[in-house]
Amino acid sequence: MKILSIGSFNGLSNTCLHRNWALKEIAEEIDMVNIREKQTSWLYRVANWLFQKGLPIPLPDDSNANKKINAFVKKSVNRPYDIVWIDKGLMINPDTLRNIKKVSPSTRIVSYSPDNMVLRHNQSLNYLKGISLYDIHFTTKSYVIDKLKGLGARRAVFTNKHYEHTFHYPRDLSKEELDRLGGDVGFIGIWEQERCDSILFLAKNGIKVKVYGGGKWQEYNNIENLEILPAVYSEDYSKALQAFKISLCFLRKINADLQTSRSMEIPACGGFMLAERTSEHLELFSEGLEAEFFSSNSELLQKCRYYLQHENERKQIAIGGVARCETSGYSNRDAVKRMLEIVQLNG
Repeated sequence: MKILSIGSFNGLSNTCLHRNWALKEIAEEIDMVNIREKQTSWLYRVANWLFQKGLPIPLPDDSNANKKINAFVKKSVNRPYDIVWIDKGLMINPDTLRNIKKVSPSTRIVSYSPDNMVLRHNQSLNYLKGISLYDIHFTTKSYVIDKLKGLGARRAVFTNKHYEHTFHYPRDLSKEELDRLGGDVGFIGIWEQERCDSILFLAKNGIKVKVYGGGKWQEYNNIENLEILPAVYSEDYSKALQAFKISLCFLRKINADLQTSRSMEIPACGGFMLAERTSEHLELFSEGLEAEFFSSNSELLQKCRYYLQHENERKQIAIGGVARCETSGYSNRDAVKRMLEIVQLNG
């Protein structure tokens, strides 16, 4: 299989990079175009701001990704790509997609996004104008399939979130790492009002919580029982998910999430996950055996208190979460392989 992989490949904690790793494992031959090769320009930021305000302004291609894609496709005319995989290609132009089909009609063009692409803040004019030109759209939002088709998608398929098996896995943590990165209850992620309210509720009720996150989180640095630290990345990110006695998993309300990347990454790293209870979380992990869930702040507090006092149960559930990730094929490698099979079988 010959693949052209297009996405943002910066940063070891980047899930797009992780999916690219999986593609590299599977493909016999692969070329790559990094759409974030150059730093985001002021022109890009202004164009995005205007688009968010409702104006039909396309995003500029700061890294010349469209030009590079066309060059790769032209160069490969004698042995065309089987698949062009575009990972949230907000600045990929419809003319580029048309050119791929013109030069290589047999090539399948795949769109993948971990975000809710029916919401304006996740879109671009470039994406909306080209949405009908993709052969298939993979989405991690089960509830947007019909809406994607309403926007023009020819085919939309749901896939769960995934974890990277070479990056998210249980480690033998030293006492220094446990002390430095861990704690009773922890959360890694950006500030949102609902998750902040839940964490403040825990702290107010005597639960020690450590948060790794910048921005607005810094305003809460003087709250009793709450420790705010800068965001963690790379190895420390995976280690911290494991080092917390209880690792919290909140969902982004702005995206109406039913699962998130943390849903897979926490259990895969060997962490004990306490996540918001949703239908998809309950399908992914058995409650009380492979993860724990809550539906209110009072239940969150009750479960934190219980599991902080029951270490053996906590450890057994964490072990169950690791096993479920492996046996159910939640890794990028397994998931990307399934997606590519869907593309080929329904080409």
